[in-house]
Amino acid sequence: MATSQFHNFLSLPLEIRQEIYKLATPPRFVHVKHFTEEDYDTFKENLSLIPNYLHLDEALAHFSFNWRTVIPGLTNQPSLEAFGFSSSKPLYKPWEVKYSSPQICLHWLARNPQTAWQLVRKGYLYSPAPIPALLHTCSESRHELIKRGYRLAFSTRSSGPRTWFNYDHDILFLSHEDLWQTDHRILSGCPWDLSQFDPEDMQRVRRVALERSGGSLFLVHPRFREIHFKFHDLTSVLRLFGHINELFLVEWTDEHMLEMCVPEEKKSLKKRHSYDSRSSWSYQHVTEVDALLQLFPRDGSSPCCVTSTGSCGELLDDYRDMEVSSVFDLVTEALREQLLNRRSKITSKDWDQDAWWEIPMIKTVHVMTDWGHDTLYQERSNVLQTIAEHRQTWLVESETAGNDVPLSREAVVDDAEDEEDELYADAEGATVHARRRWWIEKGIIPFLNDSGR
Repeated sequence: MATSQFHNFLSLPLEIRQEIYKLATPPRFVHVKHFTEEDYDTFKENLSLIPNYLHLDEALAHFSFNWRTVIPGLTNQPSLEAFGFSSSKPLYKPWEVKYSSPQICLHWLARNPQTAWQLVRKGYLYSPAPIPALLHTCSESRHELIKRGYRLAFSTRSSGPRTWFNYDHDILFLSHEDLWQTDHRILSGCPWDLSQFDPEDMQRVRRVALERSGGSLFLVHPRFREIHFKFHDLTSVLRLFGHINELFLVEWTDEHMLEMCVPEEKKSLKKRHSYDSRSSWSYQHVTEVDALLQLFPRDGSSPCCVTSTGSCGELLDDYRDMEVSSVFDLVTEALREQLLNRRSKITSKDWDQDAWWEIPMIKTVHVMTDWGHDTLYQERSNVLQTIAEHRQTWLVESETAGNDVPLSREAVVDDAEDEEDELYADAEGATVHARRRWWIEKGIIPFLNDSGR
């Protein structure tokens, strides 16, 4: 029998209050960004004017497997000892020098300020993600969340931590840098700028989401088996963090949903999105239907590509007889096998025998606010309805003619396309037109509620 009133919260047993605090604080996607306090021009000027301006932090040794092939070790420059001078001070060595983490020549860095700036630039990490409300509700709730693992995290080589994060609970979301922003790769070794993270913080993170990373699944398709991709980007991320248990390959965010909207919708939606973007993010799995948004675009919309399946979903052609959910399970497991093989090859080398990192479970997801999820749900419903209508028209025409008739040109050809099929042919000889035809005739059937009609 339901009670008509709620008991005073503080009258509840402590164990129940603690459980409420736990349930009221779900895992968050925490988007960590970086801010540079000293820009390159200022650094370059200070480097040329201030003696002994370069000071290398021992944390750089953690990134050595990326920079050791780019930055030369100590040169044959004569030392002061060679000219009869001596000093009681030991040689400056910020980390234990070995083959896997060689000593960096400061003289070389001084002559290469762009590289030097990446190694010593000052900055901090921060996040716009909402702070868990219970951290500021009362002393009891704050104490309980801190006891469960929430703390200020993500310091840099020049600044302290600024972001509330639970290493076991929350998901670290990393932005994919623009193509022209590649200098950080000397430390990161990947498109996601990890160069400012503290190694101790990285080793404690268990869940990571990588923006615009779905293309890695595209590369494990059987048709690319002979190319032997090394998956260096993902391997670098996993190696730097070390103990990731769950890796989220992110396809779409709210920004993609805005791009999909037709022009007359965008003006009103952008105002709403600017408010919703302050809300917490959540994820949903990528599905086969998402590839159909580009295959059957709405008039005036700009549908985005699902990079894990290829343009217009051509890599799904080889899995047409499988359950929808098993397609992505199969491909993510294939990627995991590739990452395991890559780890084995790296750790078999003499200078990397001590290196080790976990190979996590992999999920292909969209990460959005509630607004983004609602928009995607509507887009999926619209495209399935469009295909169902094309199918119904085709079935009626087939019944009238007494046998199967070809689909109308309007059903399979986008008016904006060039009419030459060769422009849409992929390596298997299939075309976008043929792919649309298959979805109208067969692919839509599992999504219909009336036995294919």
